[in-house]
Amino acid sequence: MSNFVLETMDSLNSGEVIDSMTDIVACLNTSDSIQRFLLDIHCILQKVTYADNFYVVLFREDGSLTFPYFHDVKDDINPSDLEALSLDEIAHSLTAYALQSQSVCNFKREQLHQLVAQGRLKILGTVPKQWLCFPLVNRNNFMGAFIIQSYRREDEYSGVIVDVLYTISHVISSALDAFNNQQALVEANKVLQNYQSELESKVAERTQELESSLSELQKEIRTREALQQRLEHEALHDTLTGLTNRKFLFRELNNLAERSKRGPVSVHILYLDLDDFKPINDNFGHHSGDIVLQDVAQRIKRDLRSYDVLCRLGGDEFVVVLSEPLEKPVLMQICSRLITCISSPIQLEGGQQVQCGCSIGIANNTGVFSAEALLKCADSALYSAKELGKNQAYFYDESEIR
Repeated sequence: MSNFVLETMDSLNSGEVIDSMTDIVACLNTSDSIQRFLLDIHCILQKVTYADNFYVVLFREDGSLTFPYFHDVKDDINPSDLEALSLDEIAHSLTAYALQSQSVCNFKREQLHQLVAQGRLKILGTVPKQWLCFPLVNRNNFMGAFIIQSYRREDEYSGVIVDVLYTISHVISSALDAFNNQQALVEANKVLQNYQSELESKVAERTQELESSLSELQKEIRTREALQQRLEHEALHDTLTGLTNRKFLFRELNNLAERSKRGPVSVHILYLDLDDFKPINDNFGHHSGDIVLQDVAQRIKRDLRSYDVLCRLGGDEFVVVLSEPLEKPVLMQICSRLITCISSPIQLEGGQQVQCGCSIGIANNTGVFSAEALLKCADSALYSAKELGKNQAYFYDESEIR
Protein backbone atom coordinates (compact mmCIF):
# COMPACT_ATOMS: atom_id res chain seq x y z
CA MET A 1 0.00 0.00 0.00
CA SER A 2 1.52 3.39 -1.03
CA ASN A 3 2.46 6.10 1.48
CA PHE A 4 -0.07 8.35 -0.22
CA VAL A 5 -2.86 5.89 0.38
CA LEU A 6 -1.72 5.36 3.97
CA GLU A 7 -1.72 9.11 4.54
CA THR A 8 -5.13 9.26 2.93
CA MET A 9 -6.40 6.46 5.14
CA ASP A 10 -5.11 8.37 8.18
CA SER A 11 -7.34 11.26 7.21
CA LEU A 12 -10.28 8.86 6.70
CA ASN A 13 -9.80 6.93 9.92
CA SER A 14 -7.44 4.18 8.77
CA GLY A 15 -8.83 1.83 11.40
CA GLU A 16 -12.24 1.85 9.74
CA VAL A 17 -10.71 1.23 6.30
CA ILE A 18 -8.63 -1.71 7.53
CA ASP A 19 -11.62 -3.05 9.38
CA SER A 20 -13.60 -2.78 6.16
CA MET A 21 -10.99 -4.83 4.32
CA THR A 22 -11.04 -7.41 7.10
CA ASP A 23 -14.84 -7.53 6.97
CA ILE A 24 -14.74 -8.15 3.22
CA VAL A 25 -12.56 -11.21 3.77
CA ALA A 26 -14.83 -12.32 6.60
CA CYS A 27 -17.79 -12.34 4.19
CA LEU A 28 -16.36 -15.54 2.75
CA ASN A 29 -17.53 -17.42 5.81
CA THR A 30 -20.95 -15.80 6.14
CA SER A 31 -22.23 -15.58 2.57
CA ASP A 32 -24.00 -18.52 0.95
CA SER A 33 -24.62 -16.90 -2.45
CA ILE A 34 -22.97 -14.36 -4.75
CA GLN A 35 -25.88 -11.93 -4.18
CA ARG A 36 -25.50 -12.14 -0.38
CA PHE A 37 -21.72 -11.82 -0.72
CA LEU A 38 -22.01 -8.65 -2.81
CA LEU A 39 -24.72 -7.24 -0.54
CA ASP A 40 -22.34 -7.61 2.42
CA ILE A 41 -19.60 -5.84 0.44
CA HIS A 42 -22.04 -3.04 -0.42
CA CYS A 43 -22.82 -2.54 3.27
CA ILE A 44 -19.10 -2.46 4.06
CA LEU A 45 -18.37 0.16 1.37
CA GLN A 46 -21.12 2.36 2.78
CA LYS A 47 -19.08 2.60 5.96
CA VAL A 48 -16.13 3.97 3.98
CA THR A 49 -17.89 6.44 1.68
CA TYR A 50 -21.19 7.35 0.09
CA ALA A 51 -22.16 4.20 -1.85
CA ASP A 52 -25.95 4.17 -2.16
CA ASN A 53 -25.60 3.57 -5.90
CA PHE A 54 -23.51 0.45 -6.35
CA TYR A 55 -23.51 -2.40 -8.80
CA VAL A 56 -21.21 -5.18 -9.97
CA VAL A 57 -20.67 -6.52 -13.48
CA LEU A 58 -18.76 -9.76 -14.14
CA PHE A 59 -17.64 -11.72 -17.16
CA ARG A 60 -19.05 -15.17 -17.75
CA GLU A 61 -16.89 -17.97 -19.11
CA ASP A 62 -18.31 -17.38 -22.61
CA GLY A 63 -17.32 -13.68 -22.48
CA SER A 64 -20.84 -12.33 -21.94
CA LEU A 65 -21.71 -10.01 -19.03
CA THR A 66 -23.73 -10.68 -15.93
CA PHE A 67 -24.99 -8.26 -13.28
CA PRO A 68 -25.17 -10.29 -10.03
CA TYR A 69 -25.80 -7.17 -7.91
CA PHE A 70 -27.45 -3.83 -8.73
CA HIS A 71 -28.68 -1.10 -6.39
CA ASP A 72 -29.57 2.43 -7.51
CA VAL A 73 -31.61 5.11 -5.74
CA LYS A 74 -32.49 6.90 -8.97
CA ASP A 75 -33.20 4.29 -11.60
CA ASP A 76 -35.44 1.39 -10.69
CA ILE A 77 -33.69 -1.23 -12.81
CA ASN A 78 -34.24 -4.92 -12.26
CA PRO A 79 -30.97 -6.89 -12.49
CA SER A 80 -32.81 -9.61 -14.39
CA ASP A 81 -33.60 -7.02 -17.09
CA LEU A 82 -29.89 -6.30 -17.39
CA GLU A 83 -29.18 -10.03 -17.70
CA ALA A 84 -31.56 -10.16 -20.66
CA LEU A 85 -29.62 -7.51 -22.60
CA SER A 86 -27.46 -8.78 -25.43
CA LEU A 87 -23.85 -7.72 -25.93
CA ASP A 88 -24.87 -5.63 -28.93
CA GLU A 89 -27.43 -3.74 -26.82
CA ILE A 90 -24.85 -2.72 -24.19
CA ALA A 91 -21.82 -2.47 -26.46
CA HIS A 92 -21.91 1.37 -26.31
CA SER A 93 -22.98 1.66 -22.68
CA LEU A 94 -20.89 3.43 -20.07
CA THR A 95 -20.24 0.11 -18.33
CA ALA A 96 -18.99 -1.57 -21.52
CA TYR A 97 -16.87 1.53 -22.30
CA ALA A 98 -15.20 1.39 -18.87
CA LEU A 99 -14.65 -2.34 -19.05
CA GLN A 100 -12.78 -1.97 -22.31
CA SER A 101 -10.21 0.25 -20.60
CA GLN A 102 -9.66 -2.29 -17.77
CA SER A 103 -8.59 0.61 -15.55
CA VAL A 104 -10.04 2.94 -12.93
CA CYS A 105 -12.57 5.37 -14.45
CA ASN A 106 -13.64 8.60 -12.80
CA PHE A 107 -16.14 10.51 -14.95
CA LYS A 108 -17.92 13.76 -14.15
CA ARG A 109 -21.25 14.66 -15.80
CA GLU A 110 -19.61 17.08 -18.24
CA GLN A 111 -17.21 14.40 -19.44
CA LEU A 112 -20.09 11.96 -19.90
CA HIS A 113 -22.03 14.47 -22.03
CA GLN A 114 -18.96 15.00 -24.20
CA LEU A 115 -18.56 11.23 -24.75
CA VAL A 116 -22.23 10.97 -25.64
CA ALA A 117 -21.95 13.92 -28.03
CA GLN A 118 -18.96 12.27 -29.70
CA GLY A 119 -21.05 9.13 -30.25
CA ARG A 120 -18.74 7.05 -28.10
CA LEU A 121 -21.32 6.39 -25.41
CA LYS A 122 -25.01 5.71 -25.04
CA ILE A 123 -25.99 6.09 -21.41
CA LEU A 124 -28.75 3.86 -20.11
CA GLY A 125 -30.88 5.54 -17.42
CA THR A 126 -30.21 8.78 -15.55
CA VAL A 127 -26.87 10.53 -16.17
CA PRO A 128 -24.94 10.63 -12.84
CA LYS A 129 -22.97 13.66 -11.66
CA GLN A 130 -19.97 11.47 -10.83
CA TRP A 131 -19.35 7.88 -11.95
CA LEU A 132 -16.56 5.59 -10.69
CA CYS A 133 -15.57 2.21 -12.08
CA PHE A 134 -12.96 -0.07 -10.44
CA PRO A 135 -11.68 -3.11 -12.28
CA LEU A 136 -11.73 -6.44 -10.46
CA VAL A 137 -8.46 -8.20 -11.28
CA ASN A 138 -6.93 -11.15 -9.48
CA ARG A 139 -3.77 -12.95 -10.61
CA ASN A 140 -3.96 -11.22 -14.02
CA ASN A 141 -7.53 -12.44 -14.43
CA PHE A 142 -9.88 -9.59 -15.36
CA MET A 143 -13.14 -10.65 -13.73
CA GLY A 144 -15.21 -7.50 -14.21
CA ALA A 145 -15.75 -4.31 -12.22
CA PHE A 146 -17.75 -2.62 -9.51
CA ILE A 147 -19.32 0.78 -10.04
CA ILE A 148 -20.18 3.54 -7.57
CA GLN A 149 -22.00 6.67 -8.74
CA SER A 150 -23.53 9.83 -7.29
CA TYR A 151 -26.47 11.90 -8.50
CA ARG A 152 -25.87 14.55 -5.78
CA ARG A 153 -22.69 16.41 -6.86
CA GLU A 154 -19.69 16.16 -9.12
CA ASP A 155 -17.18 16.26 -6.26
CA GLU A 156 -18.77 13.43 -4.28
CA TYR A 157 -15.59 11.35 -4.47
CA SER A 158 -12.22 13.01 -4.02
CA GLY A 159 -9.01 11.63 -5.40
CA VAL A 160 -8.25 10.31 -1.94
CA ILE A 161 -11.50 8.32 -1.83
CA VAL A 162 -10.85 7.00 -5.33
CA ASP A 163 -7.43 5.76 -4.27
CA VAL A 164 -8.85 4.10 -1.16
CA LEU A 165 -11.60 2.42 -3.18
CA TYR A 166 -9.03 1.27 -5.70
CA THR A 167 -7.03 -0.33 -2.89
CA ILE A 168 -10.21 -1.92 -1.55
CA SER A 169 -10.97 -3.20 -5.08
CA HIS A 170 -7.94 -5.48 -4.82
CA VAL A 171 -9.29 -6.96 -1.62
CA ILE A 172 -12.71 -7.37 -3.22
CA SER A 173 -11.09 -9.06 -6.26
CA SER A 174 -9.21 -11.53 -4.09
CA ALA A 175 -12.26 -12.18 -1.92
CA LEU A 176 -14.47 -12.59 -4.98
CA ASP A 177 -12.04 -15.08 -6.54
CA ALA A 178 -11.82 -16.98 -3.26
CA PHE A 179 -15.60 -16.93 -2.96
CA ASN A 180 -16.00 -18.27 -6.50
CA ASN A 181 -13.51 -21.04 -5.77
CA GLN A 182 -15.27 -21.76 -2.51
CA GLN A 183 -18.65 -21.91 -4.25
CA ALA A 184 -17.16 -24.13 -6.93
CA LEU A 185 -16.02 -26.50 -4.19
CA VAL A 186 -19.47 -26.32 -2.58
CA GLU A 187 -21.13 -27.09 -5.91
CA ALA A 188 -18.64 -29.86 -6.61
CA ASN A 189 -19.35 -31.28 -3.16
CA LYS A 190 -23.09 -31.09 -3.84
CA VAL A 191 -22.59 -32.88 -7.14
CA LEU A 192 -20.45 -35.45 -5.36
CA GLN A 193 -23.05 -35.88 -2.62
CA ASN A 194 -25.81 -36.18 -5.22
CA TYR A 195 -23.72 -38.70 -7.12
CA GLN A 196 -23.00 -40.58 -3.90
CA SER A 197 -26.69 -40.47 -2.99
CA GLU A 198 -27.63 -41.70 -6.46
CA LEU A 199 -24.94 -44.36 -6.24
CA GLU A 200 -26.15 -45.47 -2.81
CA SER A 201 -29.71 -45.48 -4.13
CA LYS A 202 -28.69 -47.55 -7.14
CA VAL A 203 -26.64 -49.88 -4.92
CA ALA A 204 -29.63 -50.26 -2.59
CA GLU A 205 -31.93 -50.79 -5.57
CA ARG A 206 -29.53 -53.29 -7.11
CA THR A 207 -29.08 -55.01 -3.74
CA GLN A 208 -32.84 -55.26 -3.39
CA GLU A 209 -33.07 -56.64 -6.92
CA LEU A 210 -30.33 -59.17 -6.16
CA GLU A 211 -31.99 -60.12 -2.87
CA SER A 212 -35.28 -60.49 -4.70
CA SER A 213 -33.59 -62.53 -7.43
CA LEU A 214 -31.84 -64.61 -4.79
CA SER A 215 -35.13 -65.13 -2.98
CA GLU A 216 -36.79 -66.15 -6.25
CA LEU A 217 -33.83 -68.39 -7.05
CA GLN A 218 -33.99 -70.03 -3.61
CA LYS A 219 -37.72 -70.45 -4.05
CA GLU A 220 -37.13 -71.97 -7.48
CA ILE A 221 -34.46 -74.26 -6.03
CA ARG A 222 -36.82 -75.38 -3.25
CA THR A 223 -39.56 -75.94 -5.83
CA ARG A 224 -37.19 -77.95 -8.02
CA GLU A 225 -35.90 -79.92 -5.03
CA ALA A 226 -39.47 -80.69 -3.96
CA LEU A 227 -40.32 -81.66 -7.53
CA GLN A 228 -37.17 -83.78 -7.74
CA GLN A 229 -38.04 -85.50 -4.46
CA ARG A 230 -41.59 -86.07 -5.64
CA LEU A 231 -40.40 -87.47 -8.96
CA GLU A 232 -37.88 -89.71 -7.20
CA HIS A 233 -40.56 -90.86 -4.77
CA GLU A 234 -43.00 -91.54 -7.61
CA ALA A 235 -40.29 -93.37 -9.54
CA LEU A 236 -39.65 -95.70 -6.60
CA HIS A 237 -43.17 -96.07 -5.15
CA ASP A 238 -46.47 -97.58 -6.17
CA THR A 239 -49.14 -94.92 -6.66
CA LEU A 240 -52.02 -97.14 -5.47
CA THR A 241 -50.65 -98.54 -2.20
CA GLY A 242 -47.81 -96.10 -1.45
CA LEU A 243 -45.40 -99.06 -1.09
CA THR A 244 -42.04 -99.17 -2.84
CA ASN A 245 -42.12 -100.63 -6.35
CA ARG A 246 -40.18 -103.08 -8.56
CA LYS A 247 -37.47 -100.47 -9.34
CA PHE A 248 -36.84 -99.85 -5.66
CA LEU A 249 -36.78 -103.62 -4.97
CA PHE A 250 -34.10 -104.32 -7.56
CA ARG A 251 -32.04 -101.34 -6.37
CA GLU A 252 -32.03 -102.78 -2.83
CA LEU A 253 -31.37 -106.35 -3.98
CA ASN A 254 -28.53 -105.24 -6.27
CA ASN A 255 -26.93 -103.32 -3.37
CA LEU A 256 -27.15 -106.42 -1.19
CA ALA A 257 -25.77 -108.56 -4.06
CA GLU A 258 -22.72 -106.26 -4.31
CA ARG A 259 -22.19 -106.49 -0.57
CA SER A 260 -22.32 -110.31 -0.85
CA LYS A 261 -19.22 -110.16 -3.02
CA ARG A 262 -17.23 -108.53 -0.20
CA GLY A 263 -18.53 -110.49 2.78
CA PRO A 264 -21.34 -112.57 4.30
CA VAL A 265 -24.84 -111.17 3.75
CA SER A 266 -28.10 -112.86 4.73
CA VAL A 267 -31.03 -112.12 2.43
CA HIS A 268 -34.50 -113.69 2.66
CA ILE A 269 -37.17 -113.00 0.07
CA LEU A 270 -40.88 -113.58 0.73
CA TYR A 271 -42.81 -113.52 -2.55
CA LEU A 272 -46.54 -113.01 -1.80
CA ASP A 273 -49.47 -113.47 -4.17
CA LEU A 274 -53.11 -113.11 -3.13
CA ASP A 275 -55.36 -116.14 -3.51
CA ASP A 276 -58.81 -115.74 -5.07
CA PHE A 277 -58.27 -112.06 -5.83
CA LYS A 278 -59.56 -112.20 -9.43
CA PRO A 279 -63.17 -113.06 -8.39
CA ILE A 280 -63.23 -109.89 -6.25
CA ASN A 281 -62.39 -107.79 -9.30
CA ASP A 282 -64.87 -109.68 -11.43
CA ASN A 283 -67.77 -109.58 -8.94
CA PHE A 284 -67.28 -106.20 -7.26
CA GLY A 285 -65.31 -104.21 -9.80
CA HIS A 286 -61.76 -102.91 -10.02
CA HIS A 287 -62.39 -100.09 -7.55
CA SER A 288 -63.21 -102.70 -4.89
CA GLY A 289 -60.13 -104.61 -5.99
CA ASP A 290 -58.03 -101.48 -5.40
CA ILE A 291 -59.52 -101.15 -1.89
CA VAL A 292 -58.51 -104.75 -1.16
CA LEU A 293 -54.93 -104.16 -2.40
CA GLN A 294 -54.59 -101.00 -0.30
CA ASP A 295 -55.92 -102.75 2.80
CA VAL A 296 -53.66 -105.78 2.30
CA ALA A 297 -50.63 -103.47 1.80
CA GLN A 298 -51.30 -101.76 5.15
CA ARG A 299 -51.83 -105.09 6.94
CA ILE A 300 -48.51 -106.45 5.69
CA LYS A 301 -46.74 -103.19 6.57
CA ARG A 302 -48.13 -103.21 10.12
CA ASP A 303 -46.98 -106.80 10.62
CA LEU A 304 -43.39 -106.08 9.58
CA ARG A 305 -40.65 -104.02 11.19
CA SER A 306 -40.05 -100.45 10.01
CA TYR A 307 -36.71 -101.30 8.40
CA ASP A 308 -37.97 -104.37 6.49
CA VAL A 309 -38.40 -103.83 2.75
CA LEU A 310 -41.94 -104.23 1.40
CA CYS A 311 -42.64 -103.78 -2.31
CA ARG A 312 -45.60 -104.19 -4.63
CA LEU A 313 -44.43 -105.74 -7.86
CA GLY A 314 -47.71 -105.16 -9.61
CA GLY A 315 -51.23 -106.66 -9.62
CA ASP A 316 -51.69 -108.65 -6.41
CA GLU A 317 -48.00 -109.57 -6.00
CA PHE A 318 -45.90 -108.28 -3.08
CA VAL A 319 -42.29 -108.94 -2.02
CA VAL A 320 -40.75 -108.72 1.45
CA VAL A 321 -36.94 -108.55 1.87
CA LEU A 322 -35.45 -109.46 5.25
CA SER A 323 -31.69 -108.80 5.38
CA GLU A 324 -30.52 -110.52 8.56
CA PRO A 325 -29.76 -114.13 9.60
CA LEU A 326 -33.07 -115.95 10.30
CA GLU A 327 -33.71 -119.66 10.82
CA LYS A 328 -36.29 -121.46 8.72
CA PRO A 329 -38.77 -121.87 11.64
CA VAL A 330 -38.68 -118.12 12.24
CA LEU A 331 -39.31 -117.42 8.57
CA MET A 332 -42.23 -119.86 8.52
CA GLN A 333 -43.64 -118.18 11.62
CA ILE A 334 -43.46 -114.76 9.90
CA CYS A 335 -45.19 -116.19 6.83
CA SER A 336 -47.91 -117.82 8.92
CA ARG A 337 -48.57 -114.50 10.66
CA LEU A 338 -48.80 -112.70 7.32
CA ILE A 339 -51.20 -115.30 5.86
CA THR A 340 -53.43 -114.98 8.93
CA CYS A 341 -53.60 -111.16 8.86
CA ILE A 342 -54.26 -111.08 5.10
CA SER A 343 -57.02 -113.71 5.31
CA SER A 344 -59.18 -111.61 7.66
CA PRO A 345 -62.35 -110.15 6.05
CA ILE A 346 -61.97 -106.78 4.27
CA GLN A 347 -64.74 -104.13 4.40
CA LEU A 348 -65.77 -102.66 1.06
CA GLU A 349 -67.73 -99.50 0.38
CA GLY A 350 -71.44 -100.10 0.95
CA GLY A 351 -70.87 -102.43 3.89
CA GLN A 352 -69.97 -105.55 1.87
CA GLN A 353 -67.15 -107.80 3.00
CA VAL A 354 -64.72 -109.90 0.96
CA GLN A 355 -61.98 -112.33 1.88
CA CYS A 356 -58.86 -113.56 0.11
CA GLY A 357 -55.95 -115.79 1.01
CA CYS A 358 -52.24 -115.54 0.37
CA SER A 359 -49.53 -117.85 -0.94
CA ILE A 360 -45.86 -117.15 -0.17
CA GLY A 361 -42.66 -118.35 -1.82
CA ILE A 362 -39.50 -118.11 0.30
CA ALA A 363 -35.91 -118.00 -0.95
CA ASN A 364 -32.59 -116.99 0.60
CA ASN A 365 -28.99 -116.76 -0.53
CA THR A 366 -26.10 -119.05 0.41
CA GLY A 367 -23.34 -116.61 -0.42
CA VAL A 368 -22.78 -114.42 -3.46
CA PHE A 369 -26.04 -114.02 -5.40
CA SER A 370 -27.77 -112.02 -8.11
CA ALA A 371 -31.03 -110.14 -7.59
CA GLU A 372 -32.72 -111.69 -10.62
CA ALA A 373 -31.76 -115.26 -9.68
CA LEU A 374 -32.87 -114.94 -6.06
CA LEU A 375 -36.18 -113.36 -6.99
CA LYS A 376 -36.74 -116.06 -9.59
CA CYS A 377 -36.21 -118.73 -6.94
CA ALA A 378 -38.77 -117.07 -4.67
CA ASP A 379 -41.22 -116.88 -7.60
CA SER A 380 -40.68 -120.58 -8.25
CA ALA A 381 -41.34 -121.35 -4.56
CA LEU A 382 -44.55 -119.24 -4.80
CA TYR A 383 -45.69 -121.35 -7.74
CA SER A 384 -45.10 -124.47 -5.66
CA ALA A 385 -47.20 -123.02 -2.80
CA LYS A 386 -50.04 -122.39 -5.25
CA GLU A 387 -49.75 -125.94 -6.59
CA LEU A 388 -49.93 -127.36 -3.09
CA GLY A 389 -53.34 -125.77 -2.43
CA LYS A 390 -52.70 -122.05 -1.78
CA ASN A 391 -52.90 -120.11 1.50
CA GLN A 392 -49.55 -121.44 2.61
CA ALA A 393 -45.78 -120.77 2.42
CA TYR A 394 -43.23 -122.84 0.56
CA PHE A 395 -39.48 -122.71 1.13
CA TYR A 396 -37.28 -122.99 -1.93
CA ASP A 397 -34.41 -125.46 -1.71
CA GLU A 398 -31.24 -123.38 -1.12
CA SER A 399 -29.07 -125.79 -3.10
CA GLU A 400 -31.00 -124.93 -6.27
CA ILE A 401 -30.37 -121.17 -6.17
CA ARG A 402 -28.11 -119.88 -8.95
